[in-house]
Amino acid sequence: MSLTDLLFGSTAKNAKRELLTYDPELGGRQKDLGDYLGDLFTGQGAVLDKATEDAYVKDLQRTYGNSLSDLEKYGLSSTKITKDTNKTDLNQLITKYADEVKLNKTIDEQAALAGYVPEANTPYQEKLKGLKEFKQQEKLAEEARQRILKKKDSLEPGGSVETAMFNRGIQAQNQAIQMQGLQNQLQSASDQRAIDNRRLDLQESRDARKGQREMLMMIMAGLDNIGKGFLN
Repeated sequence: MSLTDLLFGSTAKNAKRELLTYDPELGGRQKDLGDYLGDLFTGQGAVLDKATEDAYVKDLQRTYGNSLSDLEKYGLSSTKITKDTNKTDLNQLITKYADEVKLNKTIDEQAALAGYVPEANTPYQEKLKGLKEFKQQEKLAEEARQRILKKKDSLEPGGSVETAMFNRGIQAQNQAIQMQGLQNQLQSASDQRAIDNRRLDLQESRDARKGQREMLMMIMAGLDNIGKGFLN
C-alpha cells in the first residue's frame, strides 16, 4: 500500500465515496474546497476523477445493463452506457418500452415452446404473426402425419381395411342366405299351390264321375219303370 493510500485512503474507496456526488450533466465528479485541497496535496485528482467515472459506469451497468440488453435484443434501442449517461434518461427509456419488452418476452417463451425461432430484431407484431403461421403449419403437418399413420395401420393385418372387407364378406354371405331362404319359401309356396290345385282337380273329377253315376242310375231307374209299365 502506498503512503498516499495509507494517509488519504485508497483510490477505489475514495471513488466509491465520490460516486455520490457524480453528475454527468455537470461534468462528472463534483468537488468542494476540501476536494480541491485533497487533490492538490495527493496529486491524485485526475486519477480519482477517472476512478469515479469508472465506478459510475459500472454502477449504471449493474442497475440498467439487463434492461438495455433487452431493448437492443428487440431492436427498440441501442443506447450504450458511458460516463455521460444520465440515470433519469435511462429510467424514461426503459419505462417507455416496458410493455413492448414484456410482449416480446412472452412471445419468445411461446415460440420456444413451439420450436419456432424468429429472426433477431423482429418487431413483436411480425413475430406473433410468424408464430401463428408456424403453429398452423405444424398443425397441418401433424394432421397429415396422422392420416398417413392411420392409412398405414388400416392396411396392416387386422387393420380397418381388412376388418371392413371381412365385414362386407359376412354381410354378403348373410344376404345370400336370406335370398336362398326367400327362394326356398317361394318354391315351397309354389309347390303347395300345385298340390292344392291337383287336389282340387281330383276332387272335381270325383265329383263329376259321381254325378255321371247318379245320372246313369236315374236313367236306368226310369227305363226300369217304363218296362214295368209295359208289362202291366
